[in-house]
Amino acid sequence: MKETHKLWAALIITGIIGGIVGIVLTEIMHTIQHLAYGYGSDGLYVSFREGVSQASPARRIGVMAFCGAVVGLGWWLLKRYGRPQPSIKAVVKNPLAGFPFFETVSHALLQIITVGLGSPLGREVAPREMTAAFASVGVNRFGLSEDDTRLVIACASGAGLAAVYNVPLASTLFILEAMLGLWTQQAVAAALLTSVIATAVARIGLGDVQQYHPANLSINTSLLWFSVIIGPVLGATAVFFQRTAQKFPFIKRDNIKIIPLAVCMFALIGAIAVWFPEILGNGKAGNQLTFGGLTGWQHSLELTSVKWLVVLMALVAGAYDGLITPSMMLGSTIAFAAAAAWNTFFPAMSSESAAVVGAAVFLGVSLKMPLTAIAFILELTYAPVALLMPLCAGMAGAVCVAKKMGFK
Repeated sequence: MKETHKLWAALIITGIIGGIVGIVLTEIMHTIQHLAYGYGSDGLYVSFREGVSQASPARRIGVMAFCGAVVGLGWWLLKRYGRPQPSIKAVVKNPLAGFPFFETVSHALLQIITVGLGSPLGREVAPREMTAAFASVGVNRFGLSEDDTRLVIACASGAGLAAVYNVPLASTLFILEAMLGLWTQQAVAAALLTSVIATAVARIGLGDVQQYHPANLSINTSLLWFSVIIGPVLGATAVFFQRTAQKFPFIKRDNIKIIPLAVCMFALIGAIAVWFPEILGNGKAGNQLTFGGLTGWQHSLELTSVKWLVVLMALVAGAYDGLITPSMMLGSTIAFAAAAAWNTFFPAMSSESAAVVGAAVFLGVSLKMPLTAIAFILELTYAPVALLMPLCAGMAGAVCVAKKMGFK
């Protein structure tokens, strides 16, 4: 088989694997959520936010204490007895080194289990890592060159993202912008192919799901000016968030002391969830409230501070996972609260639209992927294309401020 044919065969298989991984991990997470908080047994759809709210305070604390035990013991065992776990970006830079397969799959499963139990971190790293691990094994059998292997692993990472969030375009941009940093014809075609295949396969098992249903995404001139003003504020806040998050954990994960620390930290998170159930899980609950206009500005600000706190607590405890949805929640709650103040003094605009803009801007700066973040929020919400102008205006100001702060 010619080298070109091998590459495209590997990419097609990678897309299929990404879709299957997305289905399996999503079903595992939902099953754990239902069992942990005791909802959904009657077959009726209940969101995770509603399920947690219906659970008793004692159950929330107990489940989160158990989650802490899984976090502490699980990653202690992996760090103590497993091979070193490289990041996906590290493997993309040195693709022939590959992943330690067992450790990577275990690492991904731990992430999904803990997010299902209520860990306040994101779930997106797990499908990306697992798909990339399978792809790494596959490319060895195809005997691809180093450059082709790099392309397949980067596309595998994006395929996992596409599958769990139903976002083929954003995942394509993620591969090009965040993983490869190049825009050649071959890279664009490969990224599109794997992302579309992964999304199509995932839809067989999960359906064509719209992740968020905003109540009122109207766009006017007032929203545009608000985006211009709030963008730099969110950019600076996102930089500060990332710099605080990078400090943890301060105890190495192979230190036995991390286990009792994790149990204590997560039990405290559970106690906080007695008053703020929306902070459990990756942050989707908070976005549902702001995108749907289901909360007030005071509660929105409370969610900002509490979510920020519990994310740091989870990182202190040694938990792994992504920050995509937590970043979105922080941005959406800040922007939603700011919109209430704006509407007091200036022509009215949609607070829900402001929240969507805030979520994208905070995400784009926090994870250094502004183009991906814009496409991501549009695909998640089915927002009108007219929202692109406020999104781009806000993102431009945020990125400029982040660059001035040395966050590149």
